[in-house]
Amino acid sequence: MYEWIQKQQASHIALVTADDRLTWAMLRTESLQLAQFIHEQTPTAERIGIFAKNSKDYVIAVHAVHLLGKVLVPLNTRLTEEEVRTQLQTAKVDLLLVDAEIDLSVTQLLITDRATSCFNAPHEWKEDETMSLMFTSGTTGRAKAVQQTYGNHLASARAAEAHLDYRPSDRMLAVTPLFHMSGLSQVYRSAIIGSTLYVEPRFDVDRTLHVIETEGITQLSLVSIMLQRLLDAGLKKHHLRTLLVGGGPVPRSLLEEAERRQLPIAQTYGMTETCSQVATLLPSEALSHIGSSGQAIAPTRIRINSDGEIEVKGPTVTKGYFEQPESDAWTPDGYWRTGDLGTMRDGYLYVHDRRTDLILSGGENVYPAEIEAAMLRCTGVQDVGVTKQSHPTWGEVPIAFVVGSYDPAEMQEVLDSQLAKYKHPIAIHHAPNLPRNANGKLMRHRLKELLP
Repeated sequence: MYEWIQKQQASHIALVTADDRLTWAMLRTESLQLAQFIHEQTPTAERIGIFAKNSKDYVIAVHAVHLLGKVLVPLNTRLTEEEVRTQLQTAKVDLLLVDAEIDLSVTQLLITDRATSCFNAPHEWKEDETMSLMFTSGTTGRAKAVQQTYGNHLASARAAEAHLDYRPSDRMLAVTPLFHMSGLSQVYRSAIIGSTLYVEPRFDVDRTLHVIETEGITQLSLVSIMLQRLLDAGLKKHHLRTLLVGGGPVPRSLLEEAERRQLPIAQTYGMTETCSQVATLLPSEALSHIGSSGQAIAPTRIRINSDGEIEVKGPTVTKGYFEQPESDAWTPDGYWRTGDLGTMRDGYLYVHDRRTDLILSGGENVYPAEIEAAMLRCTGVQDVGVTKQSHPTWGEVPIAFVVGSYDPAEMQEVLDSQLAKYKHPIAIHHAPNLPRNANGKLMRHRLKELLP
């Protein structure tokens, strides 16, 4: 880890927040000082959690933990106290770095703490050593701790560099939480490639537009709902080279609007278990392969099994869940079963839905994401979530939850023109907002909580 930040030009800008600009030399020094402080206070800690909002100090803490050769455990700050306690126990966290102390019985240090001296024995990581434990996003229920190795993180960054032409001159903007893969991967990517990382405490539309314009941002990672809000607020290309969009297929309407504004949208598919991307559709292919997540990023391999499930193999794939080997999803020949359903056409991956979200209606497969994409074409619809409901005749049927106001007649026209009858929601419920995790990903298993 130390060699990543050590090799960068000392005077070049490494990290920018609203209040700070750190060179690589400054970032190295502060990371070594925090590492020394942790070493002085809790020398035996092995798994170190971070419970804090996005900040300069969060990035410094990530590097400090790895300089010590310890395992990083980023924790979701939106979880309840009981959920955090469960994750601390699951990952066997023995030290927690926080931006404010919390009421949990675990040793805690502030991420703003520093020693007066620098840690002088940085750890040399081996490829198969577990470097981080990241909890799955929890969109389908109970989260598991995914083991990610030094080799996983390095391979992920190098694959992104080769496939999407990341450069040391790039300016990456992180508006997604650093405790999720899409955010944390940018910390590793910037350190490995040497790009400048801009970190915002949260996603704010106006602030994001301002930073893109005034700082010459070239790389930005989002989910579709974030892209929609930025487009609605007038997003322009400026210096953007890649707008990486994950968390599900990008609706055609968004792609068409992005194309009109010459925005370089790159749809991507990945997961915590694969240390970010395994397939990404290049911006030049966005409209010619609508709905696709692109081709596998070499050397990763993707295949679809007989049940329609996506399986992946490659250097970014986890070595398994932490102390939950019974949950590992290996095939006999070394592929990881993702739990996602998809198809391959001419080498391009099309992701349909989570296997657990699939609706079996009258013997037909119905994919909630397909219905959501269609309904978003209706004027006035701001957000859509679809899940399943039991039915005495058809077994299961789709029901929808919509944020926004719309003309029911227009909605019916959209459904009739876009979807077969058996895919139409049997009921459409209005909701003030939908349950999404901190990364903006829809939590379909919680949609029924919105029922009146």
